[in-house]
Parts: sequence; C-alpha cells; structure tokens
Amino acid sequence: MLDTSNAIVAEIVDFEIHRNNDGDVWTVVGSGALSASMEIKVNEDYYVFGGPSLFSSIPNEGSDFFGHFVLRCMEITGVKTTREMEGEMIKAIINNGKVYAISSLSNDNFFSPTEEFELIEKGDDADDE
Repeated sequence: MLDTSNAIVAEIVDFEIHRNNDGDVWTVVGSGALSASMEIKVNEDYYVFGGPSLFSSIPNEGSDFFGHFVLRCMEITGVKTTREMEGEMIKAIINNGKVYAISSLSNDNFFSPTEEFELIEKGDDADDE
C-alpha cells in the first residue's frame, strides 16, 4: 500500500506523448508502441512521472496502459485536454528521485501507475480463464 503521508506539492511543467520505435515492436506489429510522461517541478528540481521506462502500449494489443495513464492524469488534474495540465499544481509522492504517485490538491485519491497497471493485468488474466 502507498504511504501518502510524504506527499509534496508539485507543479506540472509538461505532458508528453512518446512513440517507442523499438525494432522488435515495429517488426511484430508494423508500428511503434505509445507511452506518455509528465514532467513536474518541486522547488528547483524536475522529475518525470511515467514514460517509456515505466510502460508502453501497442495500439489495439493487450492492456492499454497508455490510455489509462492519460485518462488518470486528466482525472487527477481535472482538465479536458492534455495541454491544460501545464501549470497545474498537484501532490506527488517522490522517493529516491522517482515519482511513484500523483493526486489532486483537493483529495488523497492518488494515481500510482505501478499499482493500477498491476490490477489491469490481473483483470486481463482473469478474463482469459
């Protein structure tokens, strides 16, 4: 379970969508995988939340981590487009230079991709049985 007592206020400075052109992915499906990341600033330090090192989703293949990540970030910030995220203030849980979860300033409903993606995967496995 996530310890939310260490949450600190952060500002979103950028939200990016990434296309992973990994050769193996391209060969298998004929296109790249998608990922997304949020750059946040705490005081004078910058951190990345999400991104290709955490997840990639091949369009129409398997679990849609990309869509889930984008949707949850938009829910947390209360915006209708990703462009509107820039400048929004959030709470973040950061440990050892890594952002583990984010939340709105108005509540403690944290989005932790690691935990939620695990639940998505379990849900997909349960459907296969």
